[in-house]
Amino acid sequence: MKNTKYILGLCLSAFLVLVSCETTELDLSSNPNALSPSQADPTFFLNSIQIDFAFWVNSMGDRGGELTRINYMSGRTYNNVYSPDSWNGLWSSAYRGMLEDIRLMNILADEAGLSYHRGMGKVFQAYILLTLVDFFGDVPYSEALQGSEGVLNPIADSGASVYSASIALLDSAVTDFNAEGPVPTNDFFYGGDSSKWIKAANSIKKKALLNTGDYAGYNGITNYISDPADDFQFTWGTSAATPDTRHPLYRGNYTSTGGGEYMSNWMMFKMLNGHGGSTDPRINYYFYRQVSETPGFDSDPNEEVLECGLVGYYVPPQLRGDDTPFCAPTNSASKPAGGYWGRDHGNDNGIPPDGFLRTLRGAYPAGGTFDDRSFEGQVLGDGLGGEGITPIMLSSWIHFMNAEVAVSTGGDPTTETLTALEQALYKADDVGGPAMEASDVDNYIAAFTSDWNAAGSVDEKLEMWATEFFISLTGNGIDAYNSYRRNGYPKGIQPNIEPDPGQFPLIQYYPANYVNTNSNATQKSSKTERVFWNSNGPSNLK
Repeated sequence: MKNTKYILGLCLSAFLVLVSCETTELDLSSNPNALSPSQADPTFFLNSIQIDFAFWVNSMGDRGGELTRINYMSGRTYNNVYSPDSWNGLWSSAYRGMLEDIRLMNILADEAGLSYHRGMGKVFQAYILLTLVDFFGDVPYSEALQGSEGVLNPIADSGASVYSASIALLDSAVTDFNAEGPVPTNDFFYGGDSSKWIKAANSIKKKALLNTGDYAGYNGITNYISDPADDFQFTWGTSAATPDTRHPLYRGNYTSTGGGEYMSNWMMFKMLNGHGGSTDPRINYYFYRQVSETPGFDSDPNEEVLECGLVGYYVPPQLRGDDTPFCAPTNSASKPAGGYWGRDHGNDNGIPPDGFLRTLRGAYPAGGTFDDRSFEGQVLGDGLGGEGITPIMLSSWIHFMNAEVAVSTGGDPTTETLTALEQALYKADDVGGPAMEASDVDNYIAAFTSDWNAAGSVDEKLEMWATEFFISLTGNGIDAYNSYRRNGYPKGIQPNIEPDPGQFPLIQYYPANYVNTNSNATQKSSKTERVFWNSNGPSNLK
């Protein structure tokens, strides 16, 4: 996968050349700048689909991460942050972009017997459709994506039926991969290893079955991603020129004017405090501190850059206490902030001149800088140059899900939770930075195990389980959003800085470009509506 940045650049360039070619056909009843299936090549379609998919998962995962405090959310109310207009681009990218490209690619793949291409497309298609249901509920499927002769105003199919269709796509993908068709020139995920694609398809199916509560079906799948060597992820490159192949999170953090994104205070707080006084060893891989002190916490207050650190600054009642941060990742005098500089959930204050002060994303997963305590301002090109990953499905996530199923079926989640934690810890150094010390991993697992064994109830263990699950989901919060709505853990996530932020989105409003252009579309009345699989989920989410 290390040569992906070179392959990616070559393929993007080739794809751009392909789609920019003019045709000599002057029949204006069709788009003269578009390629018909007969003019296109399935390889170029697949290249484009893979890259668009990575961008799309990154963006959807960012939204899920904001909702679950893995990422910082800017905006006091959920309705303002996640308005119908805010979803337009992602909806179009799914339907008019990737899903349409997959339909066109399949025409060519069927003609040429390219079963491997079809299998990859079905995995992408299933993941996209499942995610659309997870966020929006009922979505168009049966009447959508039928080409120029299709239905102009497709109805929305029930979420349950789209889930069933997606699971069938995953089963069909496994059949395609077993057909041993020609391997694509560029498989950016698994480099031509169909056995790994089969595990990825089965793992996505497992998460779908977990959402629906089909634990027997879930446990019946045994060939899935259980080892990090089979992790389903996209590796970005380091090119800043056209095409820009760097991780999207890197681009937003490492700029000529310093950091362009704030880190979640809650996430840094949880990792800093860890278990039994032991700081999570992943913190130096996840975050890079540009300074060694945080004003108002371990140095003099500075109103210009961190107003909330002033003595006597008003602290909202919901953020008063030792179990949640305010302003900086810790409010404990015995454990100063130490340069960790983020923002609280929902803080929509103006942006002070702190670009070279705030904490940045580190080596994992964005391909930034490992925190070696050098405390230097970072700019474009620093660190790993953006050669990070976008995780789609990791082995640690599956083991965390296995633990949830164990609890739900009356079993013991301990073994699966500890396996998940160990794999998640060692995952942190996969992108870059020094190798994770085995002693650091052992010490952290020992501290976690001690707290786990001391927990007086299953509820306390689920709180620990969910917090570690969320930390491992950094880089893609889609499954955190699902898990939080499914079971309500962790209960101790940081409250919104706004006392009344409105209904936590149990579902999202449909994108404006869908309801405004489709006569069969009806906007949801509120975000209290639920995705079909969430009928028994908690209602008191923050």
